[in-house]
Amino acid sequence: MIKNLIIFGSPGAGKGTQANLIASKYDLTHLSSGDILRQAVASGDELSQKIQEFQKRGELVPDELIIKIFQDYLAKLNCQNFILDGYPRTLAQAISLDKFLQEKPITAVISLELPEEEAIKRIILRGESSGRIDDNETVAKKRLAVYSEQSLPLLDYYGKQGKVANIDGRPKIEDIFVKISAALDQLNS
Repeated sequence: MIKNLIIFGSPGAGKGTQANLIASKYDLTHLSSGDILRQAVASGDELSQKIQEFQKRGELVPDELIIKIFQDYLAKLNCQNFILDGYPRTLAQAISLDKFLQEKPITAVISLELPEEEAIKRIILRGESSGRIDDNETVAKKRLAVYSEQSLPLLDYYGKQGKVANIDGRPKIEDIFVKISAALDQLNS
């Protein structure tokens, strides 16, 4: 049975789209870091102002802050089967998550592979349609640089655990989902 997953990839790789499809097919709760952070920002407290400043600059929210937000959220939610979208993003977050989830560990990591040029195009298009202030070329390039430096090491971390399935993120949404499903079914057998 598919349990707790991570969907991984650069900004613009289609993590949210695929996470929704995976959650529906495998009866998982989709936990989006963007949604969780937007909820935290909407609270309007001091923490929300700190989060907004990092997001506007295209920087990751610091590990200690995001770890606390996610652990609090996961503890309150108390769901048994989920897919994490956009978290963890650093090695410190991944190690902390593994410790926190000892009783219900991550079983697979789906890595959506996408060239940087394609990621930037997608981010700009998303910004035009969604109005997200952080979806512009300048911030996109910064986010991709941060992703390469801080997030890519997670593939090695989870790869050593035999949990990573690399999927080409360029084809049509439906074709990508077919490949993800096949990879999850194989990991689950």
